[in-house]
Amino acid sequence: MVVSGDGIILPALGQDVQLGMLYNVRTSELFAGISLWDNTVVNSEQTKDESKVQNAEFFYSTSIEDSRKKSALDVEGSLALDLKIIQATGSAKYLSDTKSSTHEARLDASCTVTRWTRRIPQEILSSMKYHRTLDNPRFTHFVAEVVEGGSATISLVRSASSEEEAKEIAGDLKATLIGVPVNGSADLEYKHVSDANREKVKISYSGAIAENVSTWEDARRVANDMPTMLAKQTNTLYYKLLPVDLLDSNANRLIRSLDSGIVNRTAVALKTGITARLRLDELLQHQVLRNWFPKIKGQIRGLRESFLEGESDFTEAARRLLPELRDGNTDYSTKVSELRRAISLFEQRVRIAEQFADLKEKELEVLQSTVSSMLGQGFQNHLGGLKPESLTTVSAPRVLLSFGGSQINRSRHMLEKKMQSTELCDDSGDDDSDDEEKEESEQEWFESSPTVNSVRAACAELISLRPSAPEEVIFGVASVDKAYRAGEEKLVTTRIGDIILGYNDRFTIVTGMLPKAPTAPTLTIEERGIGLSWETDQGGELGPAIPTTSYVIRYRPIPNPEIDGVLPRVTANESFIELELNPSESSLIPRKNGTGDSLFDDCDYEVMLSVKTIIGLSSWSIPAVIRTPRWPSVASRMLEFYEKNHQALSNPNRKGTKPWDMDKETGNRTLFLGHITIVDRNCSDPRFPDAVAVRIVDVAAEFEASIPAADLADKNNTIVTVFTGPSGHGKSTQINAYVSHLLGGDFEDFARIMVVDDRGTSQTSSQFVTCYRIRPFSPLFRGKTMLIVDAPGFGDSKGYQRDAFVTVAMSDLFSTVSHVNAIFFTCRAMESRTTFLTPIYTYVSQLFAKDVQDCLGTIYTFADSGKPAAHDTLQKLGWPVQNGEISVNNAAFTATLDVTDINHVRDMWLFSTRGQFQIMDRLLKTTPVPTDSSAELMRDRIDLEQKCSLTEHKIFKTATEAWNLIEKLDSLADNIGNTPDAEVSITEDRVVTQDLPEGKGSTRCLHCNITCHEICPYSNDEDIRYCETIKDEKCTVCHCHWTEHCNMRYMIRTKRVTRTMVPEDMIKAWSDKTNELETSLLGAIDDYLELQQELRDELLDLSELTKNVMTKALLHDPSAFIDYMYRLIHTARAYSFPPAKLVQFATAKNTLLLLQKVKEQGSAAAIEPEALLSILGSVRTEMHRRMQLEMHQRVREEKIPCSLYNTLYEKLPPSIKDKAPAPLGEKGMSTPAELYPANLKSVVLLVKTVLKDGGVVATLAVKG
Repeated sequence: MVVSGDGIILPALGQDVQLGMLYNVRTSELFAGISLWDNTVVNSEQTKDESKVQNAEFFYSTSIEDSRKKSALDVEGSLALDLKIIQATGSAKYLSDTKSSTHEARLDASCTVTRWTRRIPQEILSSMKYHRTLDNPRFTHFVAEVVEGGSATISLVRSASSEEEAKEIAGDLKATLIGVPVNGSADLEYKHVSDANREKVKISYSGAIAENVSTWEDARRVANDMPTMLAKQTNTLYYKLLPVDLLDSNANRLIRSLDSGIVNRTAVALKTGITARLRLDELLQHQVLRNWFPKIKGQIRGLRESFLEGESDFTEAARRLLPELRDGNTDYSTKVSELRRAISLFEQRVRIAEQFADLKEKELEVLQSTVSSMLGQGFQNHLGGLKPESLTTVSAPRVLLSFGGSQINRSRHMLEKKMQSTELCDDSGDDDSDDEEKEESEQEWFESSPTVNSVRAACAELISLRPSAPEEVIFGVASVDKAYRAGEEKLVTTRIGDIILGYNDRFTIVTGMLPKAPTAPTLTIEERGIGLSWETDQGGELGPAIPTTSYVIRYRPIPNPEIDGVLPRVTANESFIELELNPSESSLIPRKNGTGDSLFDDCDYEVMLSVKTIIGLSSWSIPAVIRTPRWPSVASRMLEFYEKNHQALSNPNRKGTKPWDMDKETGNRTLFLGHITIVDRNCSDPRFPDAVAVRIVDVAAEFEASIPAADLADKNNTIVTVFTGPSGHGKSTQINAYVSHLLGGDFEDFARIMVVDDRGTSQTSSQFVTCYRIRPFSPLFRGKTMLIVDAPGFGDSKGYQRDAFVTVAMSDLFSTVSHVNAIFFTCRAMESRTTFLTPIYTYVSQLFAKDVQDCLGTIYTFADSGKPAAHDTLQKLGWPVQNGEISVNNAAFTATLDVTDINHVRDMWLFSTRGQFQIMDRLLKTTPVPTDSSAELMRDRIDLEQKCSLTEHKIFKTATEAWNLIEKLDSLADNIGNTPDAEVSITEDRVVTQDLPEGKGSTRCLHCNITCHEICPYSNDEDIRYCETIKDEKCTVCHCHWTEHCNMRYMIRTKRVTRTMVPEDMIKAWSDKTNELETSLLGAIDDYLELQQELRDELLDLSELTKNVMTKALLHDPSAFIDYMYRLIHTARAYSFPPAKLVQFATAKNTLLLLQKVKEQGSAAAIEPEALLSILGSVRTEMHRRMQLEMHQRVREEKIPCSLYNTLYEKLPPSIKDKAPAPLGEKGMSTPAELYPANLKSVVLLVKTVLKDGGVVATLAVKG
């Protein structure tokens, strides 16, 4: 309400207010249809300028209070609107909105266009027609002025979780519309709103224009149209009231102004009441109360109903008393007192509601955090009101955290009674009142820190107990109000946080009785192991309440640096072993079990005890520690076993068995363990028929035969270790040192223990892949069976074929062994030659698929204390040295041992043992990797190499055929070029071939197309460099390099024949000769095209195989072997190796060249054969077309320009076109066009280019 002089300016709030209407300021009531003048007089038609507006504005509001202020509603007006004394309709409808949630983001985008103002003229004011209406005391004011125009508002509302979030969202909504024009001449500019905010925003529209606005698109459309549409509206926006005593002094009305303090207090009370009601509504929708705690939900519902009654009473009182206070004829003090009491009572009820909401929010927060954590751990939920009897129908034990009892499950909250009271509480701070409130607050369980802490402690206790409980035990949360105490037969009331055991058809309170850690056991050393004893009395009520079923002990070896020395048996984080014992059983950790020794000798052990009950295990006791004595090692027991049974063990006549053997050399006694062959697998590659590729043997099968070996395919109990690397770098010696460590071999033993017998020059252990299976004799094995793979070394004196066999043998290994744990590249520490290590590294890397990357390790043999020189070389090559490197010096395990310096031997033994300890430590941490991928990779790689070998021969054949075609095309071009024209003497060059004697050849230059040496003693292309015409690698005849020459099995000669013929005869002779040449050439082209098509398909097949290998392989690099093969060939020639060996090396080199080209070019390797197919195919088509012509037509055709070569040139791939001869010139003013023979000559040059352009065929044809 805005007061202007004696007038009052009010917003119309969507009402149709006209001049002359009467108004009651006491009740804010307009009287439509009642006036002091005729309507036609005060609201007569007026002349207005329709094209002009008086004012226009577009404003935003982020709260309903702000919107009301901008709409000229003061505190009294807003209060009247909230009390529904007045109504807002039409374009002001949004001003009646109330909050739908405690925290709400809001944006009201309003557009108002003021067109004009109308007033009652002075002359009409003095000429009242209905004067007697002033006698009615209800009429206090009349409408003297109205402001007309149009107004509309789009409201965007969204709930928020906090006031900060509400402000943030409101800012986001405000940014949606900017720069909105008033005259409608421009488009709206929209800013981005997140999808999450869009989905949750409620959109509404208030305006005189009939619009349906429910989506963002609707809102944008209407907002864009509002300025234009509103400029045409004539609705009342504001009106001005004047008192009636201005018209007649006798019509004076006594009107009081309301005290601003009481008005503000009433408005604040209403607003805080709305907030309190919303909080109660939101509590009822709380997630915890949807299916849980129905009695807490009932408490909230009961107090909310009482609050709504109080809110309704207060609203009715305010609506009645405010108009009465404005009436100057009422008793002011009585009415004010009545209103103040109503406000105070409602404020009291709001405080109670706020206090109740605070309490319940805290209670629900505690319940949600506790219950949610338990449900998230898999606890069952029984909080929905199930009766206790229904929980005992399951026979399995149930352990429940109870949220029951009178503290939480009361039907009515204590504050509900205070809410219903009409008595005002004394807030003076009286001591009795404080004591009463304190007593009541103590009844809230969640306000008591000890109670909340006990609930959380019980929750944590159950969560920690659950993992150790049997599968059938059920853990959950429930509301149990009554249960039994242990040893009692009377039901008692439970308390919040009690732990309830449902067992044997009854609920028992077991709070504080869950299994607890027992005292540490007492340990003793016995002959059979470690003896244990402990106190079995659990004390208290645990025995009868939660029955004990057994005891569990856990033990593990631990290092003791003060006693173990520099080589501890174990690491600091060994795994525990657990044993379950009945109270009646002997309490013993056995020294031996079914898989061999289970306890380390001379080692500390820590032992802990736990009690196992029907609901789970207790915590572990404090560890007790004891040290085992030094028992005989496996190695010493093996030596003793051999001494007792050496005659049987050393018998060499046992089939499939390698006998045990004791080498009794002075100071160098060594026991070589015997073994039994369990698997022999022959090589799968036909290149090595009847050769054993893989042999698996069982080491020391006779010793402690009761210890079983795990199946080879058991990846959990079989550890597969592969030792590979260069030949002669101490790999077999390393395996002996490793086995000695596994068996507990000691320097003080009277003999060494070895498994690989590498004495003398036999070398049988390295002829094929040997797998030594060793059963778990000692605790070092951790119960695992060891499969130690001794792969033959690469790069030995037997050459490339030997390396190929090793590769095939490893492929057969992958098909035999299903997994691998570790692969150790074993080489000399000081080996730094890149030329030596590159092929070895490549051989080893190409054996494995990518999935074994993490299994690769490095062992440096013959090491000293310095950095191995091989490290940098291997790292540069790409070997993953970062996976782990171990340096060893196994001088103490060589077949021939120098014992003159016993201290040095002891130091070397210790150095080696340190390295073997590191190897075993790594193996126990590895994860097995299947060999399927590596086996498949090796099959693909061998298939690729075999196909390359076949393709290599086809490449040489097609290259030779191509050169023959070139010569014939040359001859055809020369013959066609001599087309007859008149009677002349004709001298012909006739090309003839003459076969040469067996073993002889003719040396022909491919570049010059001439025969340089007619009869040469060398018929092989590789031996051309030894031809007598080759000096300093160049031909003395044509001066071309020797690689530009090839040897042919026949000699080409040209015979000149001269004849004189008439033109007809010449034409016929020319035609017959041409047809003869073309017929022969067509057959050769057909054969060549068929061969070339096969080559193209094979190259594409090789490309696909190479792609598969590169995808799977850890490494695929044929180039690493090429220089290696050249060195082998050079060495073989220098030492006059047999020709067969040179042929093997040459074949291997060509295969590697082909592999490298296919790897580099991929499917592009087939471009060269495809180009030759296209070129010669086009030549054949054109040749066949000309052959079909009649003799005279053919003569005329040969004089017509030809575009055969130019057409071929345009279709060439870019890689070949760049090197091809330039296109032939077309006919010009002074130059004739090229004929068919010139085109054939260009085709010949093109084919030569294709054969020399660096493609696959060119590579082998030149380098081969």
